[in-house]
Amino acid sequence: MALKTMQGDVYTLLPKNHIKVGDKLTFKADTTKFEDFNLTDVKKKYKLISAVPSIDTSVCMLQTREFNNKLVSKYPDVQLITISRDLPFALTRGCESFLNPNHILLSDTNYRDFGNKTNLYFDFNNLLARSVIVLNENNEVIYLQISNPVSSEPNYQEVYTLLDKL
Repeated sequence: MALKTMQGDVYTLLPKNHIKVGDKLTFKADTTKFEDFNLTDVKKKYKLISAVPSIDTSVCMLQTREFNNKLVSKYPDVQLITISRDLPFALTRGCESFLNPNHILLSDTNYRDFGNKTNLYFDFNNLLARSVIVLNENNEVIYLQISNPVSSEPNYQEVYTLLDKL
């Protein structure tokens, strides 16, 4: 039996020193083709990172579909990246029916670099916290939203309002 669950206030479950607005972020992950991905290789002016605990859950799938369907077509200067600690083939299987080619799916399972550098993971089960990070052209965090509780969807309207101002 697990000693902890992801119920309740997410801020009591995450490391206290998680990434904040103003911090710079770089990380390495695996693509769905098991190729190395480096954030520094993304050349778009802005990046929106949608972190999900597991693509196999309904809320994570809703979040991934929502951003895929609305963000990619409406905000061409924003690179959409979804990351989880699912294996690459689980991400492919979960998203193959709707994925836009301009939407990058990443796995943090191998390197765990995203989770370790952002501290947006639960150490008792190694899943990423549901969060949305927007980075500028220098990969500085200009927006951070952590869903609380983790079982709730992000506030999409807040994200779109920010993107409309960029």
